[in-house]
This record gives sequence, structure tokens and C-alpha cells, in this order.
Amino acid sequence: MINVSFEVVAVAALVSALGALVYAFAQNSRLRAQLQQQQAQLHSVQSDVSAMCSGAVSLGEHLVQLEQRAQQLTRRQSQLEMQEPSSQSYRHASRLMGKGADLDEVMSDCGLARGEAELLALAQRIKKAC
Repeated sequence: MINVSFEVVAVAALVSALGALVYAFAQNSRLRAQLQQQQAQLHSVQSDVSAMCSGAVSLGEHLVQLEQRAQQLTRRQSQLEMQEPSSQSYRHASRLMGKGADLDEVMSDCGLARGEAELLALAQRIKKAC
């Protein structure tokens, strides 16, 4: 009877081991599928990060170009402001012309170009005519 009992226990142990093996196999298959899904997601995230980095580099380069252009425009504006006679020069020139000064005198006193002085003279004549 001990012999029969040992065989029953051995069979029960084998059945239990087989059940555990089937369960482990099922778990292994589920985990492999989950691993493949996570690897696919990781690859997608890596592609997105790579694209974002590339875009950030391009954006940074574009921003540098815009900053350089803004600096150039600021410098150019400063140069033009220094070269351009102020509105005070135009007012002074207008007063001189109102007093009868000639174009050459207005140009030299106010630092105006001939075209500017002629334009002011024309404006003075129109103003007197009205």
C-alpha cells in the first residue's frame, strides 16, 4: 500500500509540475507580448524625441539668425538716426526761409541736402499762397 501511495503522490506531483509548467508558459507568452508592445512604444518615443531635438536645433538656428538680423537693423537705424537731420533742423530751416534766407544759406546752417531745402522752400511758398 505504501507503494501505491507513493505512485499516487508521484503522479500528483507530476500533474502539479505540469500545471505549473503550463502556467509559466502562459505567463512567459503574455510577458513576451507585453515586452514587444513596450519596445514598440519605446521606439516611437525615441523617434518623437529625435524629431523634437532636430526641430529644436533648427528653431535655435533660426532664432540666432533673427537675433542677428534684429541687431543689424538696430545698428542701421542708429546710423540713419545719426545721419538724418532732426525735426528741429527742419523747423530752424523753415524759420530761416520765412525770414528770406536763400537755399545755400539754409543748407549750410541746417545741414540739409539741396532736395530737402528745395522741398522746404516749396512748402513755404504753398503756405504763403494759402
